[in-house]
Amino acid sequence: MLAVVGDLVRNLVVIIFLNALLEMLLPGGEYRRYIRLVTGLIVVLMVVGTIGALLGKAPRLEPVMGEQEPPAVFGDSSGQAEDVEAIYRQQVLRQCRERVAKLMEDEIAATGKWELAEAAIVLDEESESDNFGAPEQVDLRVRAAAAEDRPVKPVNISPVKMEGAGKEGSPEAAAPAEPVRLKALEQSLASLLGLDPDRVTVHVDR
Repeated sequence: MLAVVGDLVRNLVVIIFLNALLEMLLPGGEYRRYIRLVTGLIVVLMVVGTIGALLGKAPRLEPVMGEQEPPAVFGDSSGQAEDVEAIYRQQVLRQCRERVAKLMEDEIAATGKWELAEAAIVLDEESESDNFGAPEQVDLRVRAAAAEDRPVKPVNISPVKMEGAGKEGSPEAAAPAEPVRLKALEQSLASLLGLDPDRVTVHVDR
C-alpha cells in the first residue's frame, strides 16, 4: 500500500513540474487553460488508477521516473501467503504454549515439594478469536522435587492427546491404575490462568 501511494506522489510531482515548465515555455497566456485541462485530466486518471489498485480492481501505476517495479511473478501466490500465515500462527502458538508451561513450572517449583515433569496444553487456535493463544485445557504431571545435588530433568511440553482404551482382557484394561491428583494445586493453577478448575489437572508422575 505504501509503495502504491509513493508512486502516486512521485508521479504527481513530475506532472506538476511539467505543467509549470510548459506554462513558462509557451508564449502568451491563452494556452495555459489547455495545459491545465490536460494535466488536470492526467492527475484525475492517476488518482483513480491508484484507488483502483488499492482496491485490487486495477493494475497499479508505474512511476513516470525513478525506480521501476520488479516484474510480476506468474502464478497464484495465495497458497504461499496461506503457508506463511500458517507457519507464523504455529510459531505464535508454540511460544504461547512454552510461556504457559514456564509459568506452571515456576508456580509448581514455588511449592518446594514438586517439579513439573510433563505439560500437555490446549490453546485457542482460532486466529479470528479474541482469545487466540490463550490456554483452554492444561494437563500436568509432576514429580517429587529433585535434591540440590541432582540435575532437574527436562519438561516435556505437548498438546493434549486423547489416548485410546486398552485392549479388552488386558491387565491395563481390567485394572487401570488410578493416578494421584493434587486438587489444591489444580485450583491454584486454575486461578492463576483464569480457567475453570475442571480444565486444569495435576497428576503425580510415578
